[in-house]
Amino acid sequence: MTARPLGRTAGGESLRVIEGRRRRRPVVAPWMIVAVVALASFLGMGFARTSLDKSAFELAELNRAIAEQTAHNQQLNLEIARLENPAHIAPLAEELGLVVPSETNQILVDLEPTGPALAERDDQERTQ
Repeated sequence: MTARPLGRTAGGESLRVIEGRRRRRPVVAPWMIVAVVALASFLGMGFARTSLDKSAFELAELNRAIAEQTAHNQQLNLEIARLENPAHIAPLAEELGLVVPSETNQILVDLEPTGPALAERDDQERTQ
């Protein structure tokens, strides 16, 4: 298309101003709010991830300490069993002058309670 000059209007009409629509400025506030919320959520997720990683490292350290203490406990139980062994105790007892007795005496103990109160009651029952 080519541009053609407009012809002059006949008569002495003057130019007039036609008010058009006013240009609206772009609204920035909603975009700023979205940007701030996105940035806060990004930083929050980074902080949460860091906290979880820190907790995972502490948990791994505790599991390692538990494994070490369990192994140490097993070693102590083995040492207790070795020290309680009669084959280990017998030479130590002989050094202290303890010997196995040549004769043994058995003592029999009556476990039924026959105290004075029971004897009195038995006597009373017989008399009635």
